[in-house]
Amino acid sequence: MEQLGNLEDRKCVRVVVPPALFLEGALWVKPEHVPTHLHLLELGRPDLRFLRESAALRIEDLSANGMRITLSNPASLGERLPLLESRQCLIFLHIKLSQPLSAVEDRPLSLLLGVTPISLREQEDGRLMVALNILYRGQPDRDDKSLTFFYVAKYPIRELAAWCDEVTLMDRLPQRPVARGLRMDRFLLELDTVLAQAEAQTAPPTQEQDR
Repeated sequence: MEQLGNLEDRKCVRVVVPPALFLEGALWVKPEHVPTHLHLLELGRPDLRFLRESAALRIEDLSANGMRITLSNPASLGERLPLLESRQCLIFLHIKLSQPLSAVEDRPLSLLLGVTPISLREQEDGRLMVALNILYRGQPDRDDKSLTFFYVAKYPIRELAAWCDEVTLMDRLPQRPVARGLRMDRFLLELDTVLAQAEAQTAPPTQEQDR
């Protein structure tokens, strides 16, 4: 395991994650250890898997150092829940984030992180809020279906820090141009957007619009 980054990367912005930018994710709760090399067969099926705007998991806020997440139904972790609650664990967390301001052709930011829980708080409705530190980043191997892990706790992930910076600029910069054609890599989102726009155009005017 090597260490990535430099001293200039230590300052990190923490942002609220717009739900529309959270495309998908998954998590695996494992006994506490130092990851080095991991094949997908060793990783196995995720303990939780979630898609865009899924109620299973919500990223409350995010920085290049850590994040806070909320699990809507922690009991769905089954036998892994006591391990998570003990905080003596390493969580592999996959997140896929749409780029806030970059060109539409850019690929989403997709990461596999090794994170550790630093605090857990159960909500009155049964949800579980978990604060996580980002310790490791998995880099895909070129010749095998596996990842090599790097320690990033002292030197945060540059792409993630840049993503957070872009989120802070979303309200101050013009929106990026919307592609006119159909994008198959976001087919269902394109479908939802087109139908929502059509419904909005055919909806009867409200009383405020009539004034």
